[in-house]
Amino acid sequence: MSEPKITICSGGYGETPHDRTKLISWWEQDIVDSSSVLVVGAGAIGNETLKNLALLGVGKIFICDMDTISISNLSRTVLFGADDVGKEKASLAAERVKQMSNNKNCKVDYFVGDITTGLGHGVFRRFDIVLGCLDNMLTRVNVNRRCCLLQKPLLDAGIWELGLSLSVHHYPYSSCLQCGMDSKDIENERRIRFACDNFKKRDIHERHAPTTLVSTAIVGALQVQEAIKALHVLNKDKLEKDGKNLDISVQYGRKYYYQGMNHLFEQMAIPSRDTCDVHNSFEEVVESPLSASMRLSDALNSLKNLLGYECIIDTYPESWFVIKTKCVSCHQWIDTNKARGDLYQEDLYCEECSKNKLDVSGYTPESDNIDVFGRDDMPTNLMNYTLKELGIPPLHIITVRAKCDDSIVKFVELTGDLSEVLPNTFGG
Repeated sequence: MSEPKITICSGGYGETPHDRTKLISWWEQDIVDSSSVLVVGAGAIGNETLKNLALLGVGKIFICDMDTISISNLSRTVLFGADDVGKEKASLAAERVKQMSNNKNCKVDYFVGDITTGLGHGVFRRFDIVLGCLDNMLTRVNVNRRCCLLQKPLLDAGIWELGLSLSVHHYPYSSCLQCGMDSKDIENERRIRFACDNFKKRDIHERHAPTTLVSTAIVGALQVQEAIKALHVLNKDKLEKDGKNLDISVQYGRKYYYQGMNHLFEQMAIPSRDTCDVHNSFEEVVESPLSASMRLSDALNSLKNLLGYECIIDTYPESWFVIKTKCVSCHQWIDTNKARGDLYQEDLYCEECSKNKLDVSGYTPESDNIDVFGRDDMPTNLMNYTLKELGIPPLHIITVRAKCDDSIVKFVELTGDLSEVLPNTFGG
């Protein structure tokens, strides 16, 4: 009896990287190619998530991370190698994602810094979906608040040992991420990252999560799988107009767990909590030529020309401007003139005392603060500061009230920063 013949198909003319995914009945590669995804965190989970987005051909990707690559990252980061230790995660990940992408038109931008104070709401506004790949709760809370304000789907991933979790939310259509959080856990995290005087710590001593590449790979795959489904659902009306039926759905307001030790997979519903303090959304956003690099006086004049009345800026999240503070060591006054969100514990020493910092834990320094926004009696000396110096990041969405009538409220985007913040994805 003769051996059966086996034919190996090696591909041919016209083959594309997406031929196998196109065989999925509901898959529309055009939707993936044109989608925009914001990825917060470029560490272990972020690497796997970004790798998946690149290979699937997502068209626009924005990467945020404030850290540099360490040696311990290398066992869990497919985008980084030994020669990359010490480099910025976000910028290098952007470069590698661009190289890896199966979409020749893929556009990638990145941000290096603290997103809670340095990244404007306008970035979140422009992306279809947000993927959280973070390792701390306070940043998760901040990202969740942005997604609520702009009604963006948020898929938040986490890992621990051989376990993982994925939370899927889309306020106001479901609960938000914070609805499933314990306020005590949030406060404990705050104590880790802030001193008792509420100034930020730069050196944070915290326990790193024990985990492996395997957990990271699984949660990154699950996160992107749900993201692709969500992107299709967001385009459901368009698909139906084109005569295509979309027989998939995304279950928002849920948290999925997988424990690799015993292969336990479970899901739980996260009900919307009426007392959740982040359940707010922007109304219509007004685009404007304003920029965070403008002086406050010029910005107020531009707002008057744009809206037709004198305005008061009243914005989130931080409006305190610290004019001076007492050195935590010698108690002499120091001129600071910075937004509170830009100040760290180490900034509370005078030049002399900074050379030999003493242990001053538990001491709350005196400071001379002014609430810059939400007032109609702005000190003249602050009018020459730029919005960025006063704590408003580029491409932010500021809340603007009419000086003559507090009930008249507009949400104005600093669209003049677009080409600076998103030069590749949206600024061209």
